[in-house]
Amino acid sequence: MKRALGVSLVVMALVIGIAPLFTDCLSQGLTLKLANGNVAPMKCHWTAIAEIGVAIPLALVGLFTAGSRRKEISASLATLGFAMGALAVAFPTALIGVCAMPTHLCNMVMRPTLVMSGIIAMAASAGLVVMALRAQQAAVKVQGAAA
Repeated sequence: MKRALGVSLVVMALVIGIAPLFTDCLSQGLTLKLANGNVAPMKCHWTAIAEIGVAIPLALVGLFTAGSRRKEISASLATLGFAMGALAVAFPTALIGVCAMPTHLCNMVMRPTLVMSGIIAMAASAGLVVMALRAQQAAVKVQGAAA
């Protein structure tokens, strides 16, 4: 079960890292025209870039969790995975955001995809924490019964 949850974290990291690159406004050719005549990428582009910074450590957490045999390490990694999932949700909703136009692809596809992927990553990480804590409690009971 622990390996399956670790693999699910890797899959969610891939979704979080790759999906925004194809659903931001810059990939659709849309830019923001500034008052001085220059163009700049919209907010959703910066969200997509920030999500890459979330996806890489989340993928590493998933890989290390799937390969870890120690319960303490799994609990620590899962806590980090939970924080990464929370950041994946926070970037498109509260921290950076997406474009204001509700018909843009970033509003219709990117934000819901990132929110759901982040929630799934948080749920998988919470499951890993619960599994690690139960395993630690079971080990303590076995040691107590042996003494």
